[in-house]
Amino acid sequence: MHETLSPLYEIFKLNSRLLLNCLDGMDEDQARWRPSPHANSAAFVAAHLVGSRQYLGTLMGLALPSPFGGRLDATKSIEETKDLPTLDEVRAEWKSVTGNLRERFKQLAAEDLAKPYTGQFPIADRTTLGVIAFLLQHDSYHIGQLAFLRKQAGLEAMRYT
Repeated sequence: MHETLSPLYEIFKLNSRLLLNCLDGMDEDQARWRPSPHANSAAFVAAHLVGSRQYLGTLMGLALPSPFGGRLDATKSIEETKDLPTLDEVRAEWKSVTGNLRERFKQLAAEDLAKPYTGQFPIADRTTLGVIAFLLQHDSYHIGQLAFLRKQAGLEAMRYT
């Protein structure tokens, strides 16, 4: 693994575990509950994170299929989402894309990380490395939301172990 990826890879591994910990013991009703009409559900946030990980894989050079059979590809908000995946589907897709990314992290070279990025993310480092860092921070942000939704649904706090 390229040395500049080592700290990011540690965040990737931690977030990989924390998403699953946030969903542990949550049932489908709790996952679909929204604290207000203006808030997302845990199921929506978790499905969004699977899509984000798939995008990260594509950015890193993997040819990954759209998660959930593509049924969320055109949705940008919970209001547009007609068919949220089940928690079992979320877990399975998360584990699949995470396994693919785990291997790809080990293969990326300096020239891969230095490739320019022309997308719309609000970052100063416009390289693949910069986008990897941003997307891992994005994971962390939404995992914090999942931890909050978990507590609001009446479950114990998210575990780090």
